[in-house]
Amino acid sequence: MRKRLPAQVGKYLEGVEFPARKEELLGMLERNGVPGTIVGQLRKRLPEGEYRGPQDVVSALRRGR
Repeated sequence: MRKRLPAQVGKYLEGVEFPARKEELLGMLERNGVPGTIVGQLRKRLPEGEYRGPQDVVSALRRGR
């Protein structure tokens, strides 16, 4: 699952309002019905900070930070 997470996240980020801080982003994903397992993985793997768009999120996950 870890290697596929960035690709999965891309589809879930459609319709999310950016810029968004990590906790805002996770809250929006939960409200949009993203499975809890995905949100949990993001909570663990996504660095704190502000994301300007979906590509920022995917890039941070791919860097493995």
